[in-house]
Amino acid sequence: MKKHAKDAIIESFKELVSRKSLDRVTVKEICDHCGVNRQSFYNHFSDIMAVFKTIFYEELSHEIAQNRTFETWGGGFLATMNYTKRNSKMILHIYNSSYWPETDTYLTHLSSRLLDCVVDQCVKELNVQLKEADRKFIVNFYRHVFNGLMIDWVSEGMEEEPEIILKRLLIMIRGSIPRSVEAFVKADIK
Repeated sequence: MKKHAKDAIIESFKELVSRKSLDRVTVKEICDHCGVNRQSFYNHFSDIMAVFKTIFYEELSHEIAQNRTFETWGGGFLATMNYTKRNSKMILHIYNSSYWPETDTYLTHLSSRLLDCVVDQCVKELNVQLKEADRKFIVNFYRHVFNGLMIDWVSEGMEEEPEIILKRLLIMIRGSIPRSVEAFVKADIK
């Protein structure tokens, strides 16, 4: 029954947020919609944003987890864009809500973790030593590129196909993460 309640809460959240702004969805409404009591909600989630984070993590983690190298990161980017497009109403209602700053912080953290893996793997494959400040700079630079493209795409209504955006992105940065690592190692910035 516990798993059933969690699944029911998640499905109700997705349905309700697909219909209206996250600002207008309450825990009570989610519970009434799926027929569980408030205590069941709080047994599984600390608040409404915890439901979104669970959904995003559970529905995307497998696809993204297998795309954390500098050869395969494009698959993770594409999986994220396709997920966003499939759930466009829910994403737009979150994007246009007061919850967006918290959501953006969560996505920034997630992107940084994934890019940490990509850069670390690149450093290992190149067999070089990279200063921590330089590694952070590279991760932050690419995170801004990827998240900026995603946010612009969402704010413009997600009309362009994800595959087209990825093709354009690949033209711009193909091989640039390894080049960035090598350039920072050679530059030896003090």
